[in-house]
Amino acid sequence: MIVTANIQYDPNQKSCTLDLFVPEGDGPFPTLLLLHGGGWISGDKSSFHEEAAFFVSEGIACACIGYRLAPLHPFPAACDDVLNAVAFLRENAKQYNLDSHALISFGNSAGGHLSCIAGLQQTLSSGAPAQNVNASIAICPITDIREPDQTQFPISMTFLEQFMDCTFSNSPEKYANASPMTHIHEGAPPFLIFHGSADDIVPQEQSKNLFVHLNQAGIPSELHILEGEGHSFTMRSWLQIREQTLEFVRTL
Repeated sequence: MIVTANIQYDPNQKSCTLDLFVPEGDGPFPTLLLLHGGGWISGDKSSFHEEAAFFVSEGIACACIGYRLAPLHPFPAACDDVLNAVAFLRENAKQYNLDSHALISFGNSAGGHLSCIAGLQQTLSSGAPAQNVNASIAICPITDIREPDQTQFPISMTFLEQFMDCTFSNSPEKYANASPMTHIHEGAPPFLIFHGSADDIVPQEQSKNLFVHLNQAGIPSELHILEGEGHSFTMRSWLQIREQTLEFVRTL
């Protein structure tokens, strides 16, 4: 395994770095962009290092993405960062022995939201065109923050308002723009979605509604509701997520 740490993927943001894990041998290799959770206000790229090592052992490269956190850097900072990371990896794929046509985002919770953004959002906040991943894997993702008092659990409101730097009533258009659901379009990449039926942080309806709307737009997608699982997963269910991720990546 070849490991390259702290690659700066945005020259304008010193904190925007990624750790790259690449199998040895002939490539280019399909690549997972691993996006950590933490409510957009905590966590770091090292939290997925163990997963990266597993997927590399299966012949899949991994980029653990660091992105700017709220409240110091509220929306749209993290979304822009992830889209910039996609562009960087695609443009430098040959240098790192990556398959530029097989970049797949993979994230849980807030990282699941960002994984959806990586697959769906077509512009940066500057208005410049964005590059999207070739497929998206979202685990217990927040997908629609419109009308959050009705669609989210109360526990999420604290970190949600830190991420958005405003309340929904003050800026409903901003909340809509931060919702992956509003960016669904024909021609978007395939999706693989997981959610625990007992999740008490992010309602499972967030994943179910995304799945329905993706299908309505003709986008290939799979939804797996893991019975009895909460926002964190038992090892048994996480191994299932790993195996289905491998199958998904290998059939792209």
